[in-house]
Amino acid sequence: MSNHEKINYVEFQTRDIAASKAFLAAAFGWTFVDYGPDFAAFSNSGIEGGIYSAEGHSDSDAGGLVGQLT
Repeated sequence: MSNHEKINYVEFQTRDIAASKAFLAAAFGWTFVDYGPDFAAFSNSGIEGGIYSAEGHSDSDAGGLVGQLT
């Protein structure tokens, strides 16, 4: 029996779902299913998860998800 556990689901918050989806698709080839205007699930990523709209957000200055390729 293994004592090793692993993360199997993660969500990222963003102010701009469309820009974040575009970045993640271009950078990593992720695909998305939208569940309303404020949440998108991703797949083709090696882990299950989603991104959601939030005013309190993770930004690149704090080491978080970047919404565009530079």
